[in-house]
Amino acid sequence: MQDFSITITSSFYSQPTWLDLFLKNFDPSLFQNITLGVLAIFIPFAIVFLTDILNSKKEKKSEFEKMVLSDEVLGTKKVFWLSIIGIIFFAFFTGKDISNFAKLIAILASLILVSLYWSPFKKILRFSEGYKPEFEIPFLRKLSFSKIFKYRNKVKAEKMVRAWNSFWSEKSESNERDFTNVFISHIDDSIKLGKFDLAVQLAQIYTCNIEKRDRFSIGYEILPKVFEWNEILWKEQHLWLKGYDTENRIQSFISQKYFPTFKHWTLKLYKKTNSEKENFWNWHYFGGEFFQAIVKTLLKDGHGPYQLFTSFKKHIEESKQKLDKIEDAKKKEKYWHYVTELFASFCPTFFNEIDSAPSNYGIWEHDFPSEWKITIANKDNRISRVILHEFLQWSRDRIFKKENEENFDKDLTEVINGIFPNVHSSLFTAFLMLFVSSEVKYALEKEPNFYILGVSVSRSGSIEESEEDRDKRLAEMMKAKDSSQKEETVQVILKFFHFWQTLTIYKDNLSEDESKNWESYTEEQRKSIVKKVRKEKLEKIKAEIESEEIKKICGDSERKELYRKDFLELIELLILEIEK
Repeated sequence: MQDFSITITSSFYSQPTWLDLFLKNFDPSLFQNITLGVLAIFIPFAIVFLTDILNSKKEKKSEFEKMVLSDEVLGTKKVFWLSIIGIIFFAFFTGKDISNFAKLIAILASLILVSLYWSPFKKILRFSEGYKPEFEIPFLRKLSFSKIFKYRNKVKAEKMVRAWNSFWSEKSESNERDFTNVFISHIDDSIKLGKFDLAVQLAQIYTCNIEKRDRFSIGYEILPKVFEWNEILWKEQHLWLKGYDTENRIQSFISQKYFPTFKHWTLKLYKKTNSEKENFWNWHYFGGEFFQAIVKTLLKDGHGPYQLFTSFKKHIEESKQKLDKIEDAKKKEKYWHYVTELFASFCPTFFNEIDSAPSNYGIWEHDFPSEWKITIANKDNRISRVILHEFLQWSRDRIFKKENEENFDKDLTEVINGIFPNVHSSLFTAFLMLFVSSEVKYALEKEPNFYILGVSVSRSGSIEESEEDRDKRLAEMMKAKDSSQKEETVQVILKFFHFWQTLTIYKDNLSEDESKNWESYTEEQRKSIVKKVRKEKLEKIKAEIESEEIKKICGDSERKELYRKDFLELIELLILEIEK
């Protein structure tokens, strides 16, 4: 009985399971057909999607979508290598005679392969449903430079330029913020690795398509980085220029006679490390063309001017703080040039565009920093003097009307009223005419190409106030405003326009004794001499204005006579101020 039970038990365990039966007749090489079948489905899918993109109306952006579809969605390289590996792998598992364990490995490998193949199909469906940013942003991030596999960076740089050139060519259908951040990181990486040409090339692509860009991203994300990049390149330029001195020091330090080979290799190594900088020339692109393009774009937008001046003012304030910390006089002067170069780029563009801005009054009133305006309150502010310098450079040939020109220069009028908010209309007009003229006669022959808004006061008052009292109050306010504007005009001229030839003291203006003893004079004595010379020059102009020759010129023209009287009043006020 015991032998019988043992026989039954052993026969039960010796019965083949369903898995054994399945594996017995299973040939793993059949999985090669799965690989080929997936390829048979995948290739038509890819052709359909690529054809659709090629037929897209957005021909420029279609290149970017092709790159994303190929690299990020379809993963063509991945599918290709998976197929090759799958075909080769399953070739080693041919026939039914191999072990069940090997067959199980083949089944597991096929399941992994199928799951990997499913990923591109899933991405294709997601991409076709319109979720393109999910693939576009990762694709762009993968173009960032590698610190380990540097040999791939050259290919990435070429791909980066193509991708951004295509992407920025059209308005984005989704939020640009994430794309902008990736773009910024690419320029950051380019600058860190010394690829300045690439950084500028990427910036030029953005500049060419700036009208299609999101204003928020331009003002709050791109503009602050432009200042940062500009300062970095400015420093790099000065290091590069310093390199010429280093090269000369190497040549003079190492003897050509005793160490010719060492000297040759040292110079060769030094030049090799600076080769990229030697071929780069566009050092001022970020503070120049890029910054100017941003200024033009933001001025056209309602909220743009606020973004522009908030960011610009912040950078200037930070630069002034850095300037104060520099102790070396030469370095301080160099960095001050960096600040003035920014205004040399900004001011002409701003002056040319401000009149056509949708909210020009609001810009002067709320956005343009009040401490940058040319007022007596800002007499100690260096930036307001920089603004004045740029204004004089820009307006040099615009103060007087050209022949056959009837209308005023709207840009010039807008700028003068904006940066000189408190001056007297007729007196400051008279001053600018004299300032750009070599003599009074010439100033009278020409007509100003601008106008300054006159005195204005608020007409508001109480209901109980009579009309007579209101008129009297307004007259007094007008008189007080007129008086304060005249005082402001005189002070602005004396404090800001000290380089006017009438106020400038030349050696020829001094007597022989004054010229000889100038260095030994005290500050008070020098001021006294300056006052005396200025008064003499102003009185000479006054005499010319009151001369019969000038009166005769103005006799047949009411306009000229009006200007002559304004000239006279201005000069008399300046004389009175100097005499104090």
